[in-house]
Amino acid sequence: MPRPSHKDKIIQSGLAVFHEFGYHASGVQTIVDHAGVPKGSFYNHFKSKDELGLEVLDAYWRQSEDMRAALRDSTQSSLDRIDAHLAAFNVTQSGCLVGNFTSEMANEPQFRDALKDVYTSWIADFETCIADGQRDGSIRDDETAKSLAEFVVTALEGSVLKRKIEDDEQTLIKFRNTIVTFLRSA
Repeated sequence: MPRPSHKDKIIQSGLAVFHEFGYHASGVQTIVDHAGVPKGSFYNHFKSKDELGLEVLDAYWRQSEDMRAALRDSTQSSLDRIDAHLAAFNVTQSGCLVGNFTSEMANEPQFRDALKDVYTSWIADFETCIADGQRDGSIRDDETAKSLAEFVVTALEGSVLKRKIEDDEQTLIKFRNTIVTFLRSA
């Protein structure tokens, strides 16, 4: 009888552990203990913690698809789509894994490339939504949709970091209200 695969369990545990403690503070032993699997199972599926980290980033991004789908919901106005996305952006004191990995791992080429792909995809979703709003006149057009999209994503990640420092959920609510006002056409 074949042994059960623990790969998904290790990925989900890696996600939880990296999110709570950070990448550098998390060891393989902590991750397998969290997963409740033997350490050998880790090495059956991953050559290194870095390989797991990249899989965790991919899993986190895939799991947040529903949240990003709000930006592509053309049945809603652009500002409502942006507001819905930001409302769904529910981060805890641990922050956003994308931002956490950016601050810890962006100097590592494999992580830098994977993070660039994540940001490119996220910005593209915002850019399309903002461009729709610029076409219908609801979103300001004194900047390109891409510039505004880059600003929103960068400012959002900055607000997540500020929320961690202040340990105050209101930080992201204030950001959400401010960014919609900032984007609204005069």
